[in-house]
Amino acid sequence: MEDKMILEGLLWDTKVLADLCLHGSIESGTEGVHETFLIGLKEILTMQHEIYLTMQEQGWYTTENVEAKKLEDAQNKFQQLLEEEGK
Repeated sequence: MEDKMILEGLLWDTKVLADLCLHGSIESGTEGVHETFLIGLKEILTMQHEIYLTMQEQGWYTTENVEAKKLEDAQNKFQQLLEEEGK
């Protein structure tokens, strides 16, 4: 299997695991269970970041900067939708 595909799969898996640990920590009923989920979440986020950095170094995960105007436009549009929904 191609390295890129393996890393994409691992990145996806760590995202799913992070979500599970986040919800586990939120929903946990005891302090010990809560702490265990938080520790697991931190470890998974570290793995996720390492996978991301590896993919970025290989050029397999690229990002682009967004112009401030585009961010402002999206924020305004979202605010408008919230205001319309509140009417």
